[in-house]
Amino acid sequence: MTKQTQFVIFASPQTQVAAGTCYIAQDASSTMLSSKAARFSSLAEAKAFAEANHIALNGHNYIGLKDFIVPD
Repeated sequence: MTKQTQFVIFASPQTQVAAGTCYIAQDASSTMLSSKAARFSSLAEAKAFAEANHIALNGHNYIGLKDFIVPD
């Protein structure tokens, strides 16, 4: 298994503890499952997705990096 770091859109305040972290899924809904989070190879891709889905990037919804374990 390999660790892969990708961009995701978090849907929880940046100061919130990790246990309550929410993400934006590929269908633009929110999810608490990191496995369902929409993943992006670049910051530009994540920004374009947010813009296309009318997701305001602010202190509540923000783009960040997340490590995922993927099978080899």
